[in-house]
Amino acid sequence: MDSRGAFIGSGKIYLADIATPEKLIYIGNCSSLTYEAEPQEITLPDYSTPGGGTDASINRIVAVNIAYTAHHFNKANIARALYATVTDKAAGTVEGEAHTAYKGALVKTAFPSPSTVVVKNQAGDTTYELDTDYIVNEAGIEIVEGGNIADAAAITIDYAYPPHADIQALTASNKKFRMVFKGLNEARTGKPQIIEVYKISHSPSSLGVIGDSFGEMPFSGKAEKDATKIGTGLSQYMQIQDVD
Repeated sequence: MDSRGAFIGSGKIYLADIATPEKLIYIGNCSSLTYEAEPQEITLPDYSTPGGGTDASINRIVAVNIAYTAHHFNKANIARALYATVTDKAAGTVEGEAHTAYKGALVKTAFPSPSTVVVKNQAGDTTYELDTDYIVNEAGIEIVEGGNIADAAAITIDYAYPPHADIQALTASNKKFRMVFKGLNEARTGKPQIIEVYKISHSPSSLGVIGDSFGEMPFSGKAEKDATKIGTGLSQYMQIQDVD
């Protein structure tokens, strides 16, 4: 007798770039995951009577749509949301980075979270004072309105910066991914349910970075055919393994 019944799901989503399908990486906490078949109805009208009606109809599945909501703003999720490429940058130092400074304005440094900052005029014979002429923040320095740095002054900045991820948006084409969901049915004392989609074409997502609640990235995509899955009764799109 089939003991399956109610379902309350939880679990982890793993994704791998289709170029390295065995490298399945956990993407972090997700609050939802759905698989939805998209039907196409084909009907043959009844032309035999004036009143019309339907002579025959069929439904075909034209797509399997996948949607999930990620809550971990890690570099891989952000890159997937923005079709971006990611480069890990080691800590380093910069000397003589040139900028034009405006009173009351932010001067963004090329690298984030500058420390041990030294600000000079372009000639290098004047060193400006921290908190009197400028304030350091995570994006660079802010020029103090009443300080000694003239408006539209040419300055140079020496500083150190920490390791960080450099994420360049809209530099990667729509990648394909392999998805594995390692699910548990809490309504059946945590019985496993493993769902694999062999190839997904991803849509971009949105990044909510200011708000009163935890941020989220709603992703969607479509299952694509994997022509390498060959055999009687084998799906070329997805597989569900539901443990008794």
